[in-house]
Amino acid sequence: MDGLAHYSSVVAAQRVGMEIKKVPSTERPDYYIDPEGYGTAIEETISETGKAPALALLTYPDGNYGNLADAKKIASICHEYDVPILLNCAYSVGRMPVNAKELGVDFIAGSGHKSMASCGPIGVLGVNGDYAETVFRKSPTNKNKEIELLGCTARSATLMTMIGSFPEVVKRTRNWDNEVADARWFSGKLEDLGLIQMGDRPHNHDLMFFEAPNLYEISTKVKKGRYFLYKELKARKIHGIKAGLTKYFKLSTFGVGRENLSFIADSFDEIIQKYE
Repeated sequence: MDGLAHYSSVVAAQRVGMEIKKVPSTERPDYYIDPEGYGTAIEETISETGKAPALALLTYPDGNYGNLADAKKIASICHEYDVPILLNCAYSVGRMPVNAKELGVDFIAGSGHKSMASCGPIGVLGVNGDYAETVFRKSPTNKNKEIELLGCTARSATLMTMIGSFPEVVKRTRNWDNEVADARWFSGKLEDLGLIQMGDRPHNHDLMFFEAPNLYEISTKVKKGRYFLYKELKARKIHGIKAGLTKYFKLSTFGVGRENLSFIADSFDEIIQKYE
């Protein structure tokens, strides 16, 4: 499992009694996941236990820095050891093109409420045909019920809103190149103001993490303290950054558009100038 994995991946492994070995990322500022780290982790597991891991997992992208690791290469490395791989695509399926066959992964999980604008909680699961019979095995007593899904999956509003989102989801994934261009442009604007974008460079996702030493310095001096940024942005009808965050924060530019991003970047500039 990648060292940037979401806590829910850890809890899911713990739920079924699996031992977890993390593939570490590099340190600040890149937080890069080296594909060869998966080979190392598998070799270590074989050495320690005498057998290969039951499953490998990659978060694509991770939920903190928005890094898109080389999933295709990682899948290839895992398959050299006959280890199947699951791609956690909570922040990619529904936002960007993702082709499990092209990437060579065995399982792909997506989030309807994170990236498809549907009611939650709901998600989608794609399974390589080699594993479909195992994952979707039916109950011997209730013939139309899948055991691993506890016999009852999503229904009502969660299901209908996800189905309803599909046409727009398909349309917006075709605009992904523009979304990436907007994210890179916005990152450059904030870095011109003294903020520092962590993670991949050039960045390949709308989710980004920033360090803001100048905003943090302001927060130590002003009356509103660490809530000053949230209040200044709220006054300009800009929402998304959690209240109280100034030194570090993450944000997403997805669907905002260049005109609105320009307004947001200008607002950051105004706020910094106001207090410096």
